[in-house]
Amino acid sequence: MNGVLLATSSEWMNNRVFELDFQMIVDALIMAAAIFVLFLALSYLLFNPARNMLKKRRDFIKGQLDDAARDKREAADYKTQYDSKLKNVNKEAEGILSEARKKAIIRENEIVDDAKEEASRIIDRAGREVELEKVKVKDEMKQEMIAVAQAMAGKIVNASLDEQAQAELIDDTLKEMGDETWQS
Repeated sequence: MNGVLLATSSEWMNNRVFELDFQMIVDALIMAAAIFVLFLALSYLLFNPARNMLKKRRDFIKGQLDDAARDKREAADYKTQYDSKLKNVNKEAEGILSEARKKAIIRENEIVDDAKEEASRIIDRAGREVELEKVKVKDEMKQEMIAVAQAMAGKIVNASLDEQAQAELIDDTLKEMGDETWQS
């Protein structure tokens, strides 16, 4: 049986697929250990810097996203403030316009009142000037009538009356004629 087993095992060894023998297994183990050591060395030399770079990049992107979110919140706050100020500006502008209208109406009334006062002063001054002109014209007419009366009386009375008698005659004549004659 031993012989059969040996014969079968030697047959079996000859019919192997990979031809695995002890040396090949040892070589495979050494190669696996070398690959593991190489993997550790490459991991330390290549993978860790790559991981660190990716971690830094991830942190940078996270920071950028946080900044963007904060900026977006601030922008929303500013927009809200801007909208409220814009509403207030419209109200303020309406108030300013309303105040300007009131001031314009007040100023208009002042200007109209000043113009009325000026017109009244001009009319009063013109009335006084007219009265002064009337008085002046009356005086001039009296003077001319006196001159005419003197000339006429002078011719008539020239020979018979002296100066004092002429003055009395003129006064009497003026009294007889009265002030209404001069004013009309």
